Amino acid sequence: MKMAVTITLPDEIEIQLQQKGQEQQLSVEELALEILAYALKKRELAPTLEDVVAKIQATSLTPGNIRPARGSLADALRNAPEDPDFNLETWNRQWAALEAEMRALTLANAVAEGRE
Repeated sequence: MKMAVTITLPDEIEIQLQQKGQEQQLSVEELALEILAYALKKRELAPTLEDVVAKIQATSLTPGNIRPARGSLADALRNAPEDPDFNLETWNRQWAALEAEMRALTLANAVAEGRE
């Protein structure tokens, strides 16, 4: 059985689907179908929040696993050495692509769960 679906996408997601589709030699429709199928499968395999909480609650406390703080995390981050290979422009571009992919997956999940 096949079902035709029309989805109105934000321009940035449309552009990314077109770019990724070209990279993978897929049509926009084929790529969108792959993303939806992946999101649905991943959702089925993911444990529920209740499962995660139950697993945490069932874990016994082992004193050897508890380590007291040895300083301020904020200070450690402020004083961290700089990475000479870090490129802010590249990082921002990659981060924007990641956020767009996350939004697409979130939208796919919402559609699959009937929230959209």
